[in-house]
Amino acid sequence: MIDDRRAPPYIVITKGSGLAEAAAETRAAGWRVVCGWHPPAGAKQVVCVGRVESAADASAALLAAVAGHGIVFEAAADHDLIDRLCDDVRRLGRLEHRDEADARPSLPADEHALLDRLLSGQTLGQAAAGLHLSRRTADRRLASARRALGAGSTAEALTTFSRMKPRGHTHG
Repeated sequence: MIDDRRAPPYIVITKGSGLAEAAAETRAAGWRVVCGWHPPAGAKQVVCVGRVESAADASAALLAAVAGHGIVFEAAADHDLIDRLCDDVRRLGRLEHRDEADARPSLPADEHALLDRLLSGQTLGQAAAGLHLSRRTADRRLASARRALGAGSTAEALTTFSRMKPRGHTHG
């Protein structure tokens, strides 16, 4: 839980991708959420969100934190690299560890089906027709899914949703 809006949040998600809930929580606490490790120049109250899969990712995340931004990252690199990054971040402030099993947002089946169709390349109108929905209902379900995923845009929601899905899943 983010307690102090003045201190940048530092959150590491282990064992999967629970970024959406943490991003939504930081956004609700008044922070601007940016995907990736490079916030706009001069940006204030920013939390950078992404996966740390390599030493380059770890360095970029750490640089964002040193620059005064919050960071929320999924630990996807080897254990030693993540441990070093966590040690470095702890020097800047409190680091919160979260397990993905506790953090993954769940979507109702109707929102899940809509996002699946959008990921497969369908337009919102095509997805609505394929699910026998009005365009207005599809718009409402998409807005609800964006809120649940802590996404500021449909593209961000689809990115987050695709990361939640098991590897090897095909869209249809």
